Amino acid sequence: MCGSFVMQTSPAVQSLPAANQATAVGVHVQSESLLELEVPGLAESIRQACLGEADLVPYRVRQALNQALDRASTDRLVSTIMSLPYSAQTYTRHLLYADPAGMFTVVALRWDPTQGSPVHAHYTWCAYRVLSGVLSESHFEYDRSVEQAYLFNRVTRAAGQSVCGHGGMDFIHRLHNDGDQTVVSIHVYGIDAARMSTHVNRMVTVSLRAETPSQAPGK
Repeated sequence: MCGSFVMQTSPAVQSLPAANQATAVGVHVQSESLLELEVPGLAESIRQACLGEADLVPYRVRQALNQALDRASTDRLVSTIMSLPYSAQTYTRHLLYADPAGMFTVVALRWDPTQGSPVHAHYTWCAYRVLSGVLSESHFEYDRSVEQAYLFNRVTRAAGQSVCGHGGMDFIHRLHNDGDQTVVSIHVYGIDAARMSTHVNRMVTVSLRAETPSQAPGK
């Protein structure tokens, strides 16, 4: 998994370097998770969403994000994320909440200009919402005959837009900040926090075959 990862757990908050490094660079103490502090009730709403029918979980989680993140709570969360340590070389993840039962993990991602993710699928269901700024999202289709993916669509995701998907090769994408302003987004994954660095993103090889991206409205 690419990107600098700042782990924020409750009650201890750990600051970590890039996800493929093991040495902590700093630790400070916080009595509650950032999600509970800034958006009270959202963690419980996500937990309830996870208890529903499996096929509907990512859609219910996406709905929970949309319902809980009003303008005031979004502004508070963005302000907090922007005050935290970040990497100038790659996008930075901040762990906002780790479900005690391991059903899900909530992270905030900070994307400075030109920063982006690799092309990837997910091992688990996921849902995300853009909190500030505009992200570019590229979609890829997997060609099993050559075990590569090719670009078929590109859209923009403005603040307030949200997306969700199931794990597997039917949802392959890349997120990137093409603008000149920092972007903040919130992501929920159906996995425990201890495996965030190894069991979320599934890297995908991209085919060089030419495709013309179509434009589609944001979700």
